Amino acid sequence: MTEFPKLPVLFKLAHPHDLLARHFLVDGELMANMLEHYDNTGLVQLFDLKLLRCESPITIDENLKELIGDLRFSARFKNGNYSKVFLFFEHQSKKIRLYSIHCLHKILDFYEEWAADPQNAINENGKFPYPLVVILYHGNISWDELLQIKDLIAVPSGADSKVLWFPVIMIDLSKIQVEELQGHPALIGLFDTLQSCSEGKLPENLGRIIGYFNEVKTDPRTMGWLSSIAHYTLATTKISKEVIVQEFSKILDKQESEKMIMSTMEELYTNGKREGILEGKLEGGLEIATQNILRLLNKRFHNVPRSISRTICSYTDLTALDLLFDRAWECQTLEEFEQDLMHH
Repeated sequence: MTEFPKLPVLFKLAHPHDLLARHFLVDGELMANMLEHYDNTGLVQLFDLKLLRCESPITIDENLKELIGDLRFSARFKNGNYSKVFLFFEHQSKKIRLYSIHCLHKILDFYEEWAADPQNAINENGKFPYPLVVILYHGNISWDELLQIKDLIAVPSGADSKVLWFPVIMIDLSKIQVEELQGHPALIGLFDTLQSCSEGKLPENLGRIIGYFNEVKTDPRTMGWLSSIAHYTLATTKISKEVIVQEFSKILDKQESEKMIMSTMEELYTNGKREGILEGKLEGGLEIATQNILRLLNKRFHNVPRSISRTICSYTDLTALDLLFDRAWECQTLEEFEQDLMHH
């Protein structure tokens, strides 16, 4: 009897897009393949991607681990005289204006962690690892330019214009047509899934997406990838079980397809009963989204007034709560967040 890999609990949070991307790209081979095909900096050619491996998720707070943790990868430069390079990967479905500040925080947190360990506080050259941020974005509106720190600082004439600069590989799926997608079939399948969902076309494009995996159906990882696609599709669309089984049966045995989908629906039903996410019952998802915002505000500003907490708890729209979470990240003061809350 075929056993399907157990996935992380994909839908106990209201952020299935991020968790789908991480489920695929925690695989070092897929991450290396993505970098090879979508690098826009020219830096990747300097790295030995065969040595690329996922280290550990970076988190700001343990309670928010699964929501805002990203993936951290290490590799080495091809010239062995240089230190490791660390890649910080994040997936985004919404543009964030001051995102570079978030990235800088992430890099500095890592350097503090690195320096605190006497075994690797500094490398043989007496310097920290080289940082590289990788962003996979699949929003409806293209992210034309990520504002760097230097773009946010008043730099006087003659001064170094690359203050606090760090390289960023931005992969904006909204700018890439499906026929232009490159790389490993599973990577193309992931990209097409995310963008199809963003465009509201996942049900009609599912057959095309499943078709990519036909090229790698003997790969032992393929069942896990397909199971993840099934989870994501059932959680983000109203597609029927029969349609999904029909599409999956094009590359799998029909009995295997039905077993996979039934197992997925059972897991989603169990999680949905607990979290209120299945079949439009969003109460649990709303509660989690609300608590995530409050935890973040308390982490940043401490002692959030009851008036703000009550207003946040009154929201019944997950999309609006997603935007509030972004503002909780971006705002400089609690007063600024409160003003946004009043006019939201």
